[in-house]
Amino acid sequence: MTFRLSALVPPRGPGRQLTLAATVDSVGAGFFIAGSIVFFTRGLGLDAASVGIGFAIANLVGFLFTVPLGMLSDRIGARRMLVVMYVWRAVWMAVLPFTSSFTAFVVVTTLVTIGDCGVIPSLRALVSTAVGAQDRVRTLAFMRSWRNAGSTVGAALTAPLIAFDSRAAYAAIMFLTAASYVVAAGVIARIRAAGDSVDGVPDVVAPAGPVRVRRRWRVEVPTALKDGPYLLLTLTSMVLMAHITLLVVGIPLWISDHTDVPAVWIPVLVVINTTLAVALQVRFASHGESAGAGRRALTLAGLCLAACCVLVAFTAHVPTWAGASLLVLAVIALTGGELWEAAGSWSLSYRYARPEIEGQYMSVFTLAPIAESVIAPIAVTTLVLGADWRGWVGLAVVFAAAGLVARPVVGLLESSLHGRAGAVEVASDPADERPAGEAVGAASSPT
Repeated sequence: MTFRLSALVPPRGPGRQLTLAATVDSVGAGFFIAGSIVFFTRGLGLDAASVGIGFAIANLVGFLFTVPLGMLSDRIGARRMLVVMYVWRAVWMAVLPFTSSFTAFVVVTTLVTIGDCGVIPSLRALVSTAVGAQDRVRTLAFMRSWRNAGSTVGAALTAPLIAFDSRAAYAAIMFLTAASYVVAAGVIARIRAAGDSVDGVPDVVAPAGPVRVRRRWRVEVPTALKDGPYLLLTLTSMVLMAHITLLVVGIPLWISDHTDVPAVWIPVLVVINTTLAVALQVRFASHGESAGAGRRALTLAGLCLAACCVLVAFTAHVPTWAGASLLVLAVIALTGGELWEAAGSWSLSYRYARPEIEGQYMSVFTLAPIAESVIAPIAVTTLVLGADWRGWVGLAVVFAAAGLVARPVVGLLESSLHGRAGAVEVASDPADERPAGEAVGAASSPT
């Protein structure tokens, strides 16, 4: 037990600071997830349909802002951008309790969501510069484990406030969430990353990285959005990320409407998932960033999620005890898919991003979970649950196909990576016989 607990604590340095920031952030997320719906319906007096419409609008606007915010992160620096986004979220979260109309709710929620969409790619880019290529996937695993724990704590602490059943108590949930963002911003501001300076003197011991070329602002299609193989990776990951919707929406609704299993099993299954995720995420992410490791991780994720769907399908017409047992096995398989998907997505999204515009690439990859949050709930509730057990079998085929398609997608990414490396090697070849002025001009022009 001592070994297992120590294995969940990241080593001293930027990785531990990043994990602390993620934990504090996730405690606030736990407050929000557990208390926001009650606040919106009882505190603000909105009906469920209005809340759903508001979130849909906010997510759509956030989706549109994600890539531009990633590009801004490349320009001003990931750490600075991250601090700004945390403070932005805190300000608008603190404003939320003072809204009194549907329009104000939509506007403020949208502003909060824009901050959410700016945090994710900036955080991913900061992890890369703060801990280096060797430790970034492992650091993300530590952060994911502690995020699960933090959100659980936040959700538990929300219960007493909800019990008061007053507008002031519901507002306190939003204020506590905002406070967690401020604390997280303070932690992030103290992290030193590659290229940082102290009293104006560059940190000469910082690991060397690619030279970032400042470019003039101009309207053009972002480079990452023109990278076809990377977009295929993003699409594949989006499909596999539907495990989130399965746990939160699909399986609970299936238990309630299609089985004889008591609803009390729903939180039990969530606890099983969270506990396994906290205990095993670091181990699942310890296979490095090689193409083979990332490809195998996504393939295993697809197969695990397919197994989960098949197990759920079998619960349609079985005794209660058998249905409960199958659901436990299904959630264990789902958790395996979640852990493999995270490890593979982290690994491959970093490996094939262009280092000089990493924030932009991370923002494009962030479109996967945002799109999943919009598309998957509709698909699961209409296509899967609407088709009874056959819907789960069909979804199993989709997951298995997404896992298996990882091999050709990674093959395309490897070819693209080698092509970029070859172009850089040719451009920097000292044997180039062109005149000196021409060679310098070619090397310094933006690509």
